[in-house]
Amino acid sequence: MSQNEQSIALHQYLNSIITNIPFGIITIAKDLDVAMINSFAVYLLGYKDSSPSEFVDVSYKKIFDLADELLEKFETEILSGRERKFDFNHYDFNNKILNIKCRSTLYGTLFIIEDYTKQAKLEDELEFKAHYDDLTQLLKRPELEKRIRRFKDRNMGKEIVGSVVFIDLDRFKPVNDSAGHKAGDALLKAVTEIMHEAIRDRDTLARVGGDEFVILLENCPLPRAISITEKIRKDIDEFVFIWEAQTFSIGISAGIAEVKHELPCVLDAINIADQACLIAKQEGRNRIHVAEKELQSSKNYKEEISWINVINKALKDDDFILYKQEIHALDSSTGVSHYELLLRLKDKEGKILSPAAFMPAAERYDLMCKIDEWVITTAFRTIQKDTNYSINLSGQTMSSPDFSDVIIKLEKKYKINPAQITFEITETMAIKFLKNMRLLIKNLKERGYSFSLDDFGTGLSSYEYLKTMPVSYLKIDGVFTKEIVKDKVSYAMVKSINEIGHVMGLKTIAEFTENQEILDSLKEIGVDYAQGYFIHKPDAL
Repeated sequence: MSQNEQSIALHQYLNSIITNIPFGIITIAKDLDVAMINSFAVYLLGYKDSSPSEFVDVSYKKIFDLADELLEKFETEILSGRERKFDFNHYDFNNKILNIKCRSTLYGTLFIIEDYTKQAKLEDELEFKAHYDDLTQLLKRPELEKRIRRFKDRNMGKEIVGSVVFIDLDRFKPVNDSAGHKAGDALLKAVTEIMHEAIRDRDTLARVGGDEFVILLENCPLPRAISITEKIRKDIDEFVFIWEAQTFSIGISAGIAEVKHELPCVLDAINIADQACLIAKQEGRNRIHVAEKELQSSKNYKEEISWINVINKALKDDDFILYKQEIHALDSSTGVSHYELLLRLKDKEGKILSPAAFMPAAERYDLMCKIDEWVITTAFRTIQKDTNYSINLSGQTMSSPDFSDVIIKLEKKYKINPAQITFEITETMAIKFLKNMRLLIKNLKERGYSFSLDDFGTGLSSYEYLKTMPVSYLKIDGVFTKEIVKDKVSYAMVKSINEIGHVMGLKTIAEFTENQEILDSLKEIGVDYAQGYFIHKPDAL
């Protein structure tokens, strides 16, 4: 992640925090424009029907336009340079008694505004509850409709570039049914945070039903709206919800509708997006549908559908190809060669395609078990007896404990020595399908197969779950390996993972070994195996 991306992510994270705190926050940059403000500050300063986005990146004078005394105090105390801070307590303003703290900071000025009038606090709480959802602190539908209406009115006569996104959670009911409503509430809060991180400061997120959300994307061209919604879909699809030793995977179906002046009612934009969301559900869930047939998402959908025939044909005609890449033992005393098998696809022009081209469609349309079976079948009838091989297993395969029967059947058919085979499973998928993964590993380890945990270190609970995973190898994620020469944190992460792995009796493998300096560092740390282009560029099996 670049420094700019980190800065944006941090800003979004901070914004999501200040949105939910029960007092007003304002930060004014050195150029005297408002840098950050939350809904409570907007409300306390008299703008009951306004959103924070209306004040961001505009002069401080606008937010203090109704608070003359506060504006004068700020200008005479802080902007004049006479003081670096002031407290303005018991400020009688707009039927409220406000306590205000103002502090100069390195990057501008910070205001904290609190309402200390008991009656006013009660009224504010009631009004806040009228506009905001108790659980998620998101806007309710009536307030959302006001925001959409104001957005249209502000852009009267212009070509509006904005969209409404309707989101419905998939597989939410099983969480409530099996783990209880507390788990469901915790999941809704977690999903809210994921969506907050994906949208921009100017956008509005609302909860309009039990597991239904709507987003107003202001001044956002349709391709950008699709991109934001796709990020939400992908992030939630990859999210693993853990509750009292139970793990759940969910997804979303989403519909997108443009906000247009010709819509007779603001409700039409929400309803059209709702209908598009329903179409997304009917098309198989975990997808996005745009309420215009000729838009890019529809084109993408057709392209994705076309991959079904391509994949099925490749399975039938052996258009898939297996490549191999060496997993190099850093201990020279190890004499057995070891390769990871990598999947490629030859298209009708003879071009070799990476999995990134066809794997998303294969995962979405439940074709991964068939592909994994093709890979294992081809590997078992091709591999050499004096070499070890690593074969990747998908999440769909791991979720099917009966797949071990398929592997055992192929083992007997091709007279394979299980000690030659290591199955690689990603950390994320292992946690997602923990129960079935354990059963699959148990059935196969008893026959002599080994297992490697791939991309280790990317999960939030890596070490916690490692203790419960019966694997033999840890594959350290390349995001750490490739930076170990110039980044002390990455070096420490690799060293830590390697040490923990060795304490548990596991062998470690470092991906993305791209040069001699990285290789030397891995040897210094004591990693067992290295893999990457510096060691061996993949070639056909």
